[in-house]
Amino acid sequence: MAQSAPQSGRLAGKSAVITGAANGIGRATAERFAAEGALLVLNDRDAVALDAVVAALAATGAKVLASAGDVADEAAVRRMMDMAVQAHGGIDILVANAGVIPEADLSSITVDLWDRTMAVNGRGMMLCCKYAAAPMVARGKGAIVCTSSISAVIGQLGQVAYGPSKFIASGLTAHLAVELAPKGVRINAVAPGTIDTPAVRAMDPAGIATSVARHPLGRIGKPEEVAAAILFLASDEASFITGVVLPVDGGFLAQ
Repeated sequence: MAQSAPQSGRLAGKSAVITGAANGIGRATAERFAAEGALLVLNDRDAVALDAVVAALAATGAKVLASAGDVADEAAVRRMMDMAVQAHGGIDILVANAGVIPEADLSSITVDLWDRTMAVNGRGMMLCCKYAAAPMVARGKGAIVCTSSISAVIGQLGQVAYGPSKFIASGLTAHLAVELAPKGVRINAVAPGTIDTPAVRAMDPAGIATSVARHPLGRIGKPEEVAAAILFLASDEASFITGVVLPVDGGFLAQ
């Protein structure tokens, strides 16, 4: 487990649900939120890896529960949100991070791959927002952070399914920000560039090298750097920010 940042209590006593928390950006966010005092419900499809993360965080004294399941499954999403409400008295923060990163161009994409990508990255994110927002609206406060991507802003080779699926993340952020603002709920997103996660490491090495070279800072990003941005958007420090998609991309989109 990555070393946690020193605790400042920025999320002390706040109930947070984080999806896709077994590795990568989700795990780094869970570690950072735990260090900041959040009460956590963590989700992932990989129950074994999720349990390992939960055990490691619990060993540090964090209050954390596991809710394994697929975010594309409506019943699984409802279960995790109900768990947070019952265990922690409500939901203050949702980090809708779970996603898949398939590599496919137009000639190789299949209907099954397209549908699976949209089910997880699109329907899954919508379901998480829907069922987390309900208890937030009931209490008149809450913050949601979605994981989008630079692929929702610019075209990239080999991402004919992934890129459009991340347009959904950015689109939900904008539309739900307008809908939920009068009800006391903020929603923002991060748009990471190339980040050193297991999913990225599994991609074509040549493609990764090309992408990294296009980042003006000249290196791949760290999950902890994205987690820091998520923490800011989820915290009260961002109380007048909603509907924003924040690039965490080493300057990629500035070109």
